[in-house]
Amino acid sequence: MKLRYKLRNAIIRSLGLDDYVNTNISSLPSQPINVYSTDAAMKLSAAYRCTAILSGTIASLPLQYKRKKNGVFVPDEKETLYKLLTRRPNQRMSSFDFIRNMVILMVNRGNAYIFIRRAFGEPISLILLSPGSTNYDKYTDTYTVYDTINHINGVFNSSDIIHLRHNSQDGGYTGVSVIESASRVMSVAASADNQTLKTFQSGGKIKGIISGMKGEAKGFNALSDTQTSDVAERVENELNSGRDIVSVNGDMLFSQLSFTPADIQLIENKKSTVLDICRFYGVHPDKVFAGQPTNYKASEMGQISYLTDTLQPYLRQIESEFEMKLIHDSVALDYKIGFDLSVLYQTDLMTQVTYWKTLLEIGGITSNEIRAHLGKMPISGGDTVFVTCNVAPADSAKIRGESTGDKENALPKEEEKQIE
Repeated sequence: MKLRYKLRNAIIRSLGLDDYVNTNISSLPSQPINVYSTDAAMKLSAAYRCTAILSGTIASLPLQYKRKKNGVFVPDEKETLYKLLTRRPNQRMSSFDFIRNMVILMVNRGNAYIFIRRAFGEPISLILLSPGSTNYDKYTDTYTVYDTINHINGVFNSSDIIHLRHNSQDGGYTGVSVIESASRVMSVAASADNQTLKTFQSGGKIKGIISGMKGEAKGFNALSDTQTSDVAERVENELNSGRDIVSVNGDMLFSQLSFTPADIQLIENKKSTVLDICRFYGVHPDKVFAGQPTNYKASEMGQISYLTDTLQPYLRQIESEFEMKLIHDSVALDYKIGFDLSVLYQTDLMTQVTYWKTLLEIGGITSNEIRAHLGKMPISGGDTVFVTCNVAPADSAKIRGESTGDKENALPKEEEKQIE
């Protein structure tokens, strides 16, 4: 029987079919696995999800160019810079793709570089430079760019490059990526994934040891290594062929192997590495579907913590860098660049109704402004500001029950005309 399998394997090798036969069994990398690159890190589910939730959330917020009008900053939709930030920064990307990839480069590579193309001193396009194409010289404060994809080459001043840095370790000149900082944790997670794949790749294949029975024949009658090896190969081939019951000689014993304690511990360790990766990215475990036991209140507090502790630093960094490079110092007090955070606070309909109703009653918003948020046309009289009158100062005549007179309660003449 052993000769038959040797002949079969020899024929397969002679016909060059050995690669074809083993196509379903992919080769596994050796342990341990070291994670230092973005490609390796993105194969980890927790790292992939943290990167996706960070970049996607920030990219979903409109980045607006605003101008001060009557003491309030309002979007300036007529300016070219407003269109660059909200619609199309360059010929290749939309504003969403631009911001999302910008955040991915900043988080996973440590630095994101954006070239400002100007005409007559005004920005006409914002180009996200390719990874690895830019080098920053902190001694001369210049950027050397060799980007063959975007056709941008040369040495540029710092005013021509928007430089977004992740957490820095050299005083703020260049950033360090999350992957570099969390390489040890990610390596542990990748090794655990690899070991899990190695364990389950065979689809629950039975493993065991063929040995002689204790107390049986000894000396010349004892089983040789060759005999046990032949039986082991026969059992393995019959199990691989799909047979559920395999006969073993009465003088032999088949001992099935199960998970070792080390395998079980490595699989359990995957749960803790997910939390560690979330800590490095600053993303709450709920966002990566870690399955933490929680209730509604804890989930709500986790959302608030995500907004204040994780998103806000990124948003403020992007806003300040864009303002510094795109708005001239002479008009810095009249213009600003900022994210519209109203998208983050979208809740269920009843909560929104309560929010709008409260603002309307305290005079914080008009009916037409509410309708504009809801995408509805304005109505006549919808610009009037209303304030509820069910409160009064503690020492007022109204609280003491005294008459205030008809003149004080009377409406102004203009309002009387409108009512008529």
